[in-house]
Amino acid sequence: MVDYSEVYIYSDQPTTCPKCSARSKVVLNLSHTNDKTEVHLCPDNDCNYEFVMQYDEDFDNASLL
Repeated sequence: MVDYSEVYIYSDQPTTCPKCSARSKVVLNLSHTNDKTEVHLCPDNDCNYEFVMQYDEDFDNASLL
């Protein structure tokens, strides 16, 4: 079973796997919803890590600095 308890923040850079750094691919795009969420999958056969990315307006506007 996939654990979606960790959510990563995406930016304008290409998304990479947090485990192996391979460029991931979007398997479910929910960016049109309120949470602006995408589910990504690492294409590396040795990794195959599936993870959740969400848009964070505060992070994008650098208001966390």
